[in-house]
Amino acid sequence: GASAAAAVAVRPGQSGKAIVCTLLPSGSSHLRWDVDSRRFAGQDTTVVSPAFSLDLPGFGPQSFKVVVHSATTRSNRGGTGFRIAKGRGRVELKCDAQLPHSPRHGDAEEEFEVVLDKPDGSRLGVDLSKHEGEPWCVSGITGGLIQQWNHEHPERAVAIGDRLMEANGIRNTAVLVKQECTKSGVLRLKLQRPSLHAPGLHISFGVGCGAAPPLAMRGPVLHRFTVQTCCGLPRSDEEFDFLATVDKVSKKVSIHIEVATAVTRT
Repeated sequence: GASAAAAVAVRPGQSGKAIVCTLLPSGSSHLRWDVDSRRFAGQDTTVVSPAFSLDLPGFGPQSFKVVVHSATTRSNRGGTGFRIAKGRGRVELKCDAQLPHSPRHGDAEEEFEVVLDKPDGSRLGVDLSKHEGEPWCVSGITGGLIQQWNHEHPERAVAIGDRLMEANGIRNTAVLVKQECTKSGVLRLKLQRPSLHAPGLHISFGVGCGAAPPLAMRGPVLHRFTVQTCCGLPRSDEEFDFLATVDKVSKKVSIHIEVATAVTRT
């Protein structure tokens, strides 16, 4: 049988601020963080949980936080924060450590090439996400030229989690790489697939009130923290209305995350 996600050990913290963890019958770990709803009505652009420890297969206990970002809004005064966003935002699970890729026996992660003919007005059809010091990462495939490429080249299909290393010979400068992808004409992309030995996790997100997980958890997202330190939902599914789920008694919003190892069951 497959090993399930290891139980989450919660660091001791101040009363009422800890992440609560339960092990579900499926073997997944369920995290719950109860947040004072007033934090989603103020000027803050981020709300961050206390640190807690999650046991990652192959890496042992690692420090994590839950990070909630306010939705970006357009305002005449350029305002940001949860008040301007009317309590809406997105949730991420963040690993505090920069994990090594840890390929076995010195195996290097290989790059593969995607060559596209990009007419004017066409779209690649990928969502790209990025964190400081890391290359662009494919976080969603939404049709367009990449989906067509995947259909025609299944042996070199682009997948969620792949890193975009180069575009038309440009690399190491994320802004220029992304800018190159917007141009029409021949587009040569070099992508890197995460090591197969890196532990993959299935991560789901939800927002509700009270201890029970919401019936409609979003996800799961397949994620490797060796590739990107933060995991969130695809852009099309990431926004939550936190103020719509406030518990009337406690005045708190419960943020739920489920984590399971992505392994083949035998």
